[in-house]
Amino acid sequence: MATSKEYAEFIREKFSRLDDVVTIRPMMGEYVIHMAGKVLGFIGDEQLMLEPGPTIERLLPEAERRELFPGSKLMFVIDDGISPYRLCEIAQEIYDDLPISKPRKKKKQEEPAGDKRFSFVKYLK
Repeated sequence: MATSKEYAEFIREKFSRLDDVVTIRPMMGEYVIHMAGKVLGFIGDEQLMLEPGPTIERLLPEAERRELFPGSKLMFVIDDGISPYRLCEIAQEIYDDLPISKPRKKKKQEEPAGDKRFSFVKYLK
């Protein structure tokens, strides 16, 4: 089930104290949350889920854990009733546990069709 824009906006407002470092971007019907170049968590199925790590395990030992999609790692499900202040506090504390996001790969430029045919013919001779 895709997450609504309204729910994503609700979560974005909870991160309003960190507007300068937290961004929320759509991704395949759901949303990814970035914090200063690292993936902080996801919004999926109308739920906020944060990345696992030793600090969040210490801060939220009783929190529900669930897969974002079948086969993914277990994410920490954050209750909608959490205060914006507490959520931003947690985000700042777990930041050092998060891996640096991998840069996106550039798309390969395709060779012109004429060149591909020419190289194919060259190997047949």
